[in-house]
Amino acid sequence: MNKVDMNAFVSQNLFDKFPQRIECIEQWEYKGKKHLFVGTTEGHVLVYDIMEKENQHGNIQVSVQIRDTKLVSKKPITQMSIFDDYNKLLVLTDGDLKVYDLIQFDVTTGITLLKAKGCSTYAVSYQPGSLSLVAAVKKKLVLYGWDGSDFYEIKEFNMPDIAKHIDYRGNFIIVCFKKVYNIINTQDGSVINVDADKLTFTTFLQDNEFLMVKGTMSFFINTSGNPVRRHSITWQDSPSSMSIYQPFAISIEPRLVEVQILPDPNDPKTISQSMFLPACKSISSKNDIYVSSATSIWRLQPLPILELVDQMVSKQEYETAINLLQTSKEIIPGIKEKLIKIKTSAAYHLFSKEQFQTAMGYFISAQVDPLKIISLYPGLLPAHLQEKLSTPFNIRDIENNPKALPELEHYLVEFRKNKIEYSSPPELLNSGYTLQELVDTTLLKVYIKHKASLIPHFFHLKNHCHIEESERVLLEEKKLSELILFYKSKDLHRKALTLLAKSGGGGGGNNNNSNNNSNNNSNISPIDTISYLSQLGEKHISIILEHSKWVLQKCPEDALKIFTIDRKDPLSPDDVIPHLKQCAPSLLRPYLEHIINDPISPNRNPEFHNQLIFEYLGSILNLIEKLPSSSSSSSSSSSPRKPGLSVGLESGELGEIRTKIIVFLESSKYYLPEKMLSRFPSDDLYEERAILLSKIGRHEQALAIYAHKLKNYTMAEEYCDRHYNKDSEESRDVYLSLLNVYLKPTDPKTSPLLKPALDLLNKHYRSINTPKALSLLPLNTPIDQLYPFFESVIRDNTKTKRDNQIVKNLFKSENFKIKDELSQLKTGVIKITEDLTCPICNKIFLGTQAFVARPDGTALHYHHKNDKQHQSWFE
Repeated sequence: MNKVDMNAFVSQNLFDKFPQRIECIEQWEYKGKKHLFVGTTEGHVLVYDIMEKENQHGNIQVSVQIRDTKLVSKKPITQMSIFDDYNKLLVLTDGDLKVYDLIQFDVTTGITLLKAKGCSTYAVSYQPGSLSLVAAVKKKLVLYGWDGSDFYEIKEFNMPDIAKHIDYRGNFIIVCFKKVYNIINTQDGSVINVDADKLTFTTFLQDNEFLMVKGTMSFFINTSGNPVRRHSITWQDSPSSMSIYQPFAISIEPRLVEVQILPDPNDPKTISQSMFLPACKSISSKNDIYVSSATSIWRLQPLPILELVDQMVSKQEYETAINLLQTSKEIIPGIKEKLIKIKTSAAYHLFSKEQFQTAMGYFISAQVDPLKIISLYPGLLPAHLQEKLSTPFNIRDIENNPKALPELEHYLVEFRKNKIEYSSPPELLNSGYTLQELVDTTLLKVYIKHKASLIPHFFHLKNHCHIEESERVLLEEKKLSELILFYKSKDLHRKALTLLAKSGGGGGGNNNNSNNNSNNNSNISPIDTISYLSQLGEKHISIILEHSKWVLQKCPEDALKIFTIDRKDPLSPDDVIPHLKQCAPSLLRPYLEHIINDPISPNRNPEFHNQLIFEYLGSILNLIEKLPSSSSSSSSSSSPRKPGLSVGLESGELGEIRTKIIVFLESSKYYLPEKMLSRFPSDDLYEERAILLSKIGRHEQALAIYAHKLKNYTMAEEYCDRHYNKDSEESRDVYLSLLNVYLKPTDPKTSPLLKPALDLLNKHYRSINTPKALSLLPLNTPIDQLYPFFESVIRDNTKTKRDNQIVKNLFKSENFKIKDELSQLKTGVIKITEDLTCPICNKIFLGTQAFVARPDGTALHYHHKNDKQHQSWFE
């Protein structure tokens, strides 16, 4: 274990030849004055006044003056304790524990603790507001509490042997025997027995930790009896007594007094001072520090803490210096600046010893300029900055050190997280870098070397990486996917997309670069470009159109996603449609379908609806051209298609598209059917043409197509079902129009359709004007075929007449009932007297004033009838 010498205390001899043999010493401070108590072998207690004076060097010189001498006993004063808060003195002599009042120090008035008769040693737990005492009496312990004026017995504990030494703190008593020690919990009485051969004594370090002294070693033990530190304190000789005077442990040894700084739990270093004060046996360190031998007394005066700190710094014991400053109770001017300076020195020292983790902790705590820390890794600096910056030392190949890089990463991440404001170092002036740019660029380099998997996450956060330098290192390391993410984080979308095109097979650069990249980025495909473009909005429309061309040509179906994916900032169809027409005409139809059928915000622009119909029509006509027709060569393997086929009879893709156009023509309200008619063939696609005719109200022409071209009477009737409206002048005679189409075809070569006409009359007679229908029938129509129609009409008219008569009679009955009620109301009598008042205004009725009689027999002034606020009375 390393040993470091220090000079923390100076000793001043107060007594060289004391008049009596000294057994113990204690100190008392009362009303700002200090006193020293000396217990002697002769049974006296001598009281001295302590005078302190500062000399010209700032050191305190102490002198003493006898104040009082008391003969307490004829036997030696074995132990002595003073309780400043209560001004009480506790003395152990000749096996008796006696308590004295120090204000009136009269030996005849001392109170003896009777239960402690035969006491061999005692211990006190004395903290502000709390005082307890434990006395070792043969093979038992007697526990006392303090009530503010006297000690009172609490309980007793039986012991297996006579106690050799005891110590007491809080709720725990440590009792030392010859080969074991016990830890007693005073709250619940539990006892922990621990073997410890050659045990000397114990002394509490803090509430739940004590030092166990065995020979020249002291071990850190908790109140459960377990070691709490991996190392111990080693003394030059075996201590006979010890006192804790934070942050020091002061040991009384046969030939000297040894002082050690209590070691840091993580640093087992021994930092000590030896003062050759021979044959010391007693120590008091309550306020000041006094040690005594049988004939001499010394005052140990601590040096200013800054002086000790400077000693530690000069010996490169930086951690100790920092701990001394942080735990000192002294008021030290400029302590913050001092700490920063020491932490900085400590950080550089530890870094040079390759203790990177601890060093970075100090760098962070001292808020050292990040540029100075980064310069410790010169290989991570840009080339022109490496020449400008010098470092106090160099560690070979530190940029690739697996222990050093993680600590630099931790430091840079903490710097970014805490957002500490640093002024830009002068070294960065005219360097092309800001401090934040240098930090983030260095962190990127660390990730490249140490944690490449974190680079994507880093680029998803806001970063200030230097563009040219980051681009350079990513290209050098062939991190093209990461470089693309970097470009994206900087809104350099054209660069990112150009690189994607080179790597994904879209060209965009010279062939050599493309070939080199393809070897290392085989996982980059056109899908990556599609995904990238899909994340850009309308403000980048020019970039989207420019860089979507090659993917539209290479994988058009996937590329359509660029224009159809949901965006916060959607692309304008006015930009997309011309682009698709030029680069991928086959995608225009699915794109139009997407924007028009969008469930959230469907596009209602008539131009786009017209365009979609034209796209459907163009696809249909192209497919029809490719199919063999009835006039084509009979050598064709497939059967020829006849023009004018119904949609339901079409097969394959042609049937699918015709179904789509039919649905769209029927459902859309935004296209212009007048423009459509001239584009549709007159000798084919009859269903589509019929829908267009119906949209402009030309029902007879539409029905003629269903009846004579398609010969589908069901579709004709369904058409009428959809359009019939008895309240609309245009649509109330739609069935009559169909009847007219059946019976009077425009083509003279076409025969009238009598049977469908009669079926229509029989089925929809209620929706057809009977006289008009009869006028359309041919004169030679057999009367027996009209019988079902007449029967239905007559029966329906008869039922209607009967229903009307019933309704008429019900109204008559209701009328008679109301007249009867009115007659009864008119026969009611209201007597107007001088006492009768109007319930609205509470005034009487005078003379011939007009009034209104209510059904309940009350009368109201007539002039209230025109007041809106009183209308409820007249309802």
